Amino acid sequence: MKTTEINSSNNPTFRGFLRLHRPREIRKQQKALLSGPKQIREVLREFPDQCTGIIFSSRHATPDFSGPDAIPRYTLSPDLFAQVDVFGTKHPVLIVRAEPLSRFDGTLRNSGCTLCVPFQDPNNVGTMIRASAALGAARVVLLKEAAHPFHPKSVRAAGSNIFRIPLYQGPALNQLNEFEIPLVVMAPEGEDVVRFNFPDHFCLVPGLEGPGIPKTLKGNHKISIPMTNGVESLNAAMATGIVLYRWRERHIHF
Repeated sequence: MKTTEINSSNNPTFRGFLRLHRPREIRKQQKALLSGPKQIREVLREFPDQCTGIIFSSRHATPDFSGPDAIPRYTLSPDLFAQVDVFGTKHPVLIVRAEPLSRFDGTLRNSGCTLCVPFQDPNNVGTMIRASAALGAARVVLLKEAAHPFHPKSVRAAGSNIFRIPLYQGPALNQLNEFEIPLVVMAPEGEDVVRFNFPDHFCLVPGLEGPGIPKTLKGNHKISIPMTNGVESLNAAMATGIVLYRWRERHIHF
């Protein structure tokens, strides 16, 4: 088990850790940071091949994370570790692979729901990755508008589920019409989701936070969530989660 001690803020390895808070550097290094003791244990246990290192503070007691001995360990001075531990967990931080996503070619290789995510808030992106994994979606397609799925906030929301469901890189929202696939679009004027009969295979398309669905996108079906008077809309991720649950309820027995 190799352990590297870092005590200088000028250390290039430490500087590299700090840069992993930015999507551009995540793409460049093809690595990301994952926080939270429960999530770290799950990834080490179930997805050890996705782990490339563990970052500790010198104040941490003997590490209780069991993982492959080949995974490098880095011990940082407390002040340096606090800069890496941006969520203030005061627990070790895991370094995971964040390799480029495969391009979505519009082929739905198996039945079920493919969720297209346009959300620009990384918290919403991570939340939808978690919900998709939990509710049995076939895959998640990150549209061009979407925040990076391995942004620290997205990874924190998704947890180990970021490795449990296939992720693909997709086109922009207004380019989905180029694929000959069934699109179920979430729109205020759509059919009540409670009565809607979902196709056997389809892409579920929520709108951007705020602007919603572009007028140029013409889905095969439009659905909406009925709400009481005075409530204009729901959080985009919340609304999408409700639709996913409704689809799951109709098509898959718990």
